[in-house]
Amino acid sequence: MKISYSSAVAAAAADDVSLSLDYGKLFRRLDAEVRDLGKQGAPGHAMVNVDGTQRDEILVNDLAQDVRLVASVVTHCGLDLLDETAAGIRRMAHLHVQTVEQTTSSTSISTSSSRFPINGDYGRCEVWLHLPKALLRAEGGLRYRSVTVWGYKQSEEEEFSEQAVVESGRRCPVVLEEEFRIEGIRCHCILGVNSHERVEKQAVIISLVFEGPGQLAWGSTVIDTYQAMTRAVAEKVEETSFQTVEALATFIARIATVDFSNERVTVTVEKPSALSFVERSGVEITRSQAFFEKA
Repeated sequence: MKISYSSAVAAAAADDVSLSLDYGKLFRRLDAEVRDLGKQGAPGHAMVNVDGTQRDEILVNDLAQDVRLVASVVTHCGLDLLDETAAGIRRMAHLHVQTVEQTTSSTSISTSSSRFPINGDYGRCEVWLHLPKALLRAEGGLRYRSVTVWGYKQSEEEEFSEQAVVESGRRCPVVLEEEFRIEGIRCHCILGVNSHERVEKQAVIISLVFEGPGQLAWGSTVIDTYQAMTRAVAEKVEETSFQTVEALATFIARIATVDFSNERVTVTVEKPSALSFVERSGVEITRSQAFFEKA
């Protein structure tokens, strides 16, 4: 998990721990929230995409089946702590400025940076989740990454005010990016041009990556298909006989996009036994449904 905020400069310049995030508190909150998953309703109810809409199917999915719901809990913990820290610093700064103004008649010393070392209107949380046992046919399991920032729902006639928007509840977490990785699908197939490669099957290691804008239909397609898709890739590859790794990678991309309706996939195929002094050699390609429709 990585949290970006404005600004870490204040804590560094003043060497003051109160101007930074309490990482121990963040860990304890994460630990408690993850343990209580599923006990407090749908955790992804407030997550939206860049258009301000959300996928209804996410709200009814089972936590055990949709990794995006777990990521939303982690994201909320990070952004909520950022909010609490920013609010606490604003209160401290306000009291400090009042005290200074009461004890001195000099020109006001407060600026936006001195009043608010952490700016509450900006927060970015990047979350990585690894489910090592999510897939029986993938040694590396399933990995998920999301990038979420604060967004604002504002009508055209409304004058922008961070405090007013936050108080009215029109601020919401916006999922900018999502990525799913299925790593380590190990298969054995005929692959290569050498005489011994045409006789004996050899191991190949396959990885699939799906990425794009957050909270859109393509992500739900991945969630709905990744189990069956991984099994299909593993079973069909073991029946193949290609001379080039590029042809095998394209064959796998067709399965992911055409057979399972995913919009785009990046396929990596590696041969562990191809070279004597190299751990693996391989090829990576990115293909879309449109690529195969035009072919």
